[in-house]
Amino acid sequence: MLTLLIFLFIFVMYVKDIYMISGARIIDSMPAGIIITDTRLRIKHINAFAMDHLFRLNPDDAPDPVLSGERFLTIDRQVFNMHGCMENMVSDGKRTFSKTLILRNQMGELLVHLSVKQFSPSEDARYLFVITDISDEMDCVTHSPDGFSGKEFVLAKTIIGKDQKIRDVYRKILLAADSMANLMITGESGTGKEMAADAIHRLSERKKNPYVKVNCASLSESLLESELFGHVKGAFTGATSNKTGKIEEAHKGTLFLDEVGEISAGLQVKLLRVIQEKTIERVGDNRPIKVDMRIIAATNRDLYELVKEGKFREDLYYRLNVFSIHMPPLRERPLDIPLLCNHFVDRFNYLTGKQVKGLDNEAMRLLMDHYWPGNVRELRNAIEHAFVLVQSSLIGVYDLPPNLFKHEDSGATEPDEAKKAAQQGERQLFRKTRGGRLPISREKLQQVLEQHDWNQTQAAEYLGISRVGLWKKIRKFEL
Repeated sequence: MLTLLIFLFIFVMYVKDIYMISGARIIDSMPAGIIITDTRLRIKHINAFAMDHLFRLNPDDAPDPVLSGERFLTIDRQVFNMHGCMENMVSDGKRTFSKTLILRNQMGELLVHLSVKQFSPSEDARYLFVITDISDEMDCVTHSPDGFSGKEFVLAKTIIGKDQKIRDVYRKILLAADSMANLMITGESGTGKEMAADAIHRLSERKKNPYVKVNCASLSESLLESELFGHVKGAFTGATSNKTGKIEEAHKGTLFLDEVGEISAGLQVKLLRVIQEKTIERVGDNRPIKVDMRIIAATNRDLYELVKEGKFREDLYYRLNVFSIHMPPLRERPLDIPLLCNHFVDRFNYLTGKQVKGLDNEAMRLLMDHYWPGNVRELRNAIEHAFVLVQSSLIGVYDLPPNLFKHEDSGATEPDEAKKAAQQGERQLFRKTRGGRLPISREKLQQVLEQHDWNQTQAAEYLGISRVGLWKKIRKFEL
């Protein structure tokens, strides 16, 4: 119904020649992407929703001159042939077309419904594209027998990143979700271990059953034992009633043990017995209770080193580490920093009601060069700090936390010169002249574009130029 009303409204505005005056403002306020092209799909108008929400363009970025199918994937993840589709529509004598597609932008992927309407069959015909975000309907897609993996889509919205290391994490999460084996998630603090565990449970066959979390580092040994196994009335001072333990609560579901390396030797023995015998005994009781749960353990410590030091049981280690996933630190995937920044900006815009568009170039450079000892959690806090101070549409350098300006971060080991050079990579090769121009060959530009899967926004950020500047160089070299 919304699509039909939009078609009728724009058609009336177009015929009356009022569209460019007041119609544009109304169209920009519509909760759908509106794009008007000529017969060669050259963009004549694109509304704010398409720019900001769908294509994720910054205020200074110019939209693509042509609406091509490169941004769109079919449900079986093939590049959508936009030109061929329009030609077929005309040759078949049709003036409307619709299809469900995957729209790729710098933040990830959206599931969209694309509707096309041809204004007239003459030579000066126009196409009206209405693109509606239907990502919230992912439950339907997840259970669809089609080739498109709704699970991958859920992951892309949960764990933000395009780096190959994150792609490997996606693959392992999908494999783990299809298995019932216990698994270990490793990684530094703030890398998203709990988010990975959440995704595995949500994508597994146990998703409709309990998902119980326990932070093993937050409780003393006695309290943790009671928390895990439960207790009966009178088991100890203060036990005034029976209590069901977290392991029992996770029956038929998933038990997430965060910071499992902090469990005492005595509790390690009891946890091993639970895994082997699938039974527990509440504290103060000797009655065995059957349990069936899948354990996901997480740690920021090197458990294998703890095993060699005799601080963690080897048999328990192998029982928990049937399959492992390592969450990479943020400094090893710096090109994901702009994606994460945009994600957090959107989140805090929603929470605060502000309308921040993003970060300016200097602020983004500062974030790209930071070592990030606190990883994604530290980046999130930095953007939240900036939202307290920011007074304009773009976050500037001095809106960010003061510790980002320091060369050495408290509590973190600063990388050596070789690591610094590796982090900055080829970005050091691209330096602008005093006139502000970027000297770069056609071959090198094509290499950078291919390195970023022809994502112009990421390539422009990598080169340190605006998206418009990159677009001009692409046109100059006829790439």
